[in-house]
Amino acid sequence: QRDGAAKLLVGVAHVQAGADVHLDGLVELGLRERLEECDGLGRLVIAAAEVTQLEKLDVSAHRAAAYNSIDRKVYNVGRDLQSSAGSASSLLQNVPSVEVDVDGNVSLRGNPNVLILIDGKSSALMSATNRGDALEQMPADRIERIEIVTNPSAKYKPDGTAGIINLVLKRDRQAGLSGSVRANVGNAERANTTVALNYNPGTYNLYGSASVRQEDRLRHSYETRQHTDATSGASIETRQTSSEHMRPLSRTAELGGDYDFTKDDKLHASASYNYLSFHRTSTVTNIAQTAGGPVTLDYDRFRTDPEWHKTLELDGRYQHSFAETGHELDLELKHEWHQELEDNHYENDYRAPVAPVEFDSTRMHPTEITTELSADYARPLVLGGKLETGFAAQADNYDTDFRAEVFAPLANAWVVDAMRTNRFVYHDWIDAAYVTYGRTIGAFGLLAGLRTERTLVHTEAVNLGLTSSTEYYRLHPSVHLTYNLTETDQLQLNYSHRVRRPESDDLNPFPEYQDPYNLRAGNPRLRPEETHSIEAGYQYHRDDTTYLATVYFWDTYHAFTTVTRYIDPVTLLTTYENLASNRSGGLELIANTPLGSQLNLNLSANGFYTQVDASDLGFTDRRSSLAWSAKVSAEWHVSKANLVQLNANYSAKRLTAQGYRMPNFYTNVGLRHEFPHRKLSLVITVSDLFNSLHDRTIIDTPALHDDFTRRRSSRTIYGGFIYTFGNSAKKTKGMEFDTSP
Repeated sequence: QRDGAAKLLVGVAHVQAGADVHLDGLVELGLRERLEECDGLGRLVIAAAEVTQLEKLDVSAHRAAAYNSIDRKVYNVGRDLQSSAGSASSLLQNVPSVEVDVDGNVSLRGNPNVLILIDGKSSALMSATNRGDALEQMPADRIERIEIVTNPSAKYKPDGTAGIINLVLKRDRQAGLSGSVRANVGNAERANTTVALNYNPGTYNLYGSASVRQEDRLRHSYETRQHTDATSGASIETRQTSSEHMRPLSRTAELGGDYDFTKDDKLHASASYNYLSFHRTSTVTNIAQTAGGPVTLDYDRFRTDPEWHKTLELDGRYQHSFAETGHELDLELKHEWHQELEDNHYENDYRAPVAPVEFDSTRMHPTEITTELSADYARPLVLGGKLETGFAAQADNYDTDFRAEVFAPLANAWVVDAMRTNRFVYHDWIDAAYVTYGRTIGAFGLLAGLRTERTLVHTEAVNLGLTSSTEYYRLHPSVHLTYNLTETDQLQLNYSHRVRRPESDDLNPFPEYQDPYNLRAGNPRLRPEETHSIEAGYQYHRDDTTYLATVYFWDTYHAFTTVTRYIDPVTLLTTYENLASNRSGGLELIANTPLGSQLNLNLSANGFYTQVDASDLGFTDRRSSLAWSAKVSAEWHVSKANLVQLNANYSAKRLTAQGYRMPNFYTNVGLRHEFPHRKLSLVITVSDLFNSLHDRTIIDTPALHDDFTRRRSSRTIYGGFIYTFGNSAKKTKGMEFDTSP
């Protein structure tokens, strides 16, 4: 995969192995127009001869390597219209199986526990705490394709019980100087621009990019609660209305390079930096009263918050290729540093009861440092098999410093609130070793592996002098099987054991004080969530048409769930707890097919059944429900230079441990016009055309009824230009689906 020629050689091997081939690599080489008159293997053989002038191809190793992608589906979204101006969140909305809520949180097949990787590696930006903001600010035009791995092989981290979403960034390594410039403006004074350059004279390759993104976010929430006070027996109702506005400004820069100091040895180094800043203002109106009685509490809470996030990532990699094709050693060292500052200032203005204005503040300053070391070794074996093995070690350090103060009018000074001020420190060390074996036997394909992990966790509540240490071992097997019924029809069966480890915020017992009615805190007794995942599927793939049907089942124990309880007559505390069990299964259908020469249609649907056993939380009965979601994406090539794209998404009502989440629907549209020579394009996109995206959750228990709705100004309109030069200028298409192994 070093260059265009290597891609073509792999393509030849795939054809020899009976796989279908997409010819996107030929576009990069400028050969597609000439080769469209040929067909099948002929196209690739001619291209390989012209580019490499090789007389002999070693196919056996590539035939085995083809089955290393047996565990994933690839969506080539780099040319989706939303990628020209939108964020990574808006791009993920169009991918089958993936859902994105109003806060940018991602779920896969309805499960929010997803591991998000960038170029196959973990990133501090994509930790559970920062993921929503990071995806909202990450320019979609940096992404070339998205890989969905619902049952990853043992080679990959077992984190994420729903699976892995891998964001593969664009890496243009064509000869000479190439690049692109994108600039867009949107409604509410939104704007973004990206400049990407690549220089490759031969033995080395240098690349860099810089982007600036100005967003505008206006969010509203409405909440109504009814419960019975355990002390007085009175029925109490509270109502809360919130309005929040902020304008995040994100600056991202990346610089990297590759150096081939011999034909078999390559060095890679890269650095990326992200700086996000904004000023948040909000108003929250709080009202409380007893049923049929007067209002007992009525006040506004005003908030101002200058906030920033900084992330620096450094990556170094060494690759050695042995004489035998596919025999490789890969060493990598990665270091990440992430820091935030949230500086909240609050003012309480009372209407009932009449009281003086109150002022308080909270300052949260978390720091996260992660270091990863990995070694991967791959070697082809006899009879077309391939062995991969490796070792990985990861150290995470989180330090969260939370300081609370109140203003004392008599002293005319700010005073530290010792009851709320705290510091929580979290350290973990994870070391792992894995081995996988893959091969084909006629029409049968196999990829099997085993991963063993040891996890050490140490936490410290510094101001309380409390420490805790945990050590545990886990085995994570995986098996992937395929059987080619014909050249176009394939059966698939796979299994993996996944885990969700509690992160720093999940274990931190100190509440985060932003809203007197709602507190959130971690649970230091939270155990890891573990899932046995199995799925079976059928795939039809021919030319540009793909049909995929998958049946899946998750058996989860110690599942995480959010539990909300009253800690005083008006204040709710939400925290994580473990369920006894959580079982779910479903059917996923995906279809991608052209309708004539101008229209291409992508359809996907996911229906699933969930059963929750919450007996550990005091519930006596199991709860179960059916839910489903569907997506449609249509591309209309109005003419050679004009493309119209439509994406619609629907998510039905679904079950939670204490209630349910209501349905959701949104639609995105886009238009692209390519000017002559196709180096300059005009793109117009509209996200959430009908402004319908919202999140409504209901808690319905004997002790509490809570109805909570959140909305945002999600209708976003962008218009802008894309200019490409050098070898980056190539034909563009919409989203492509590649589910072939």
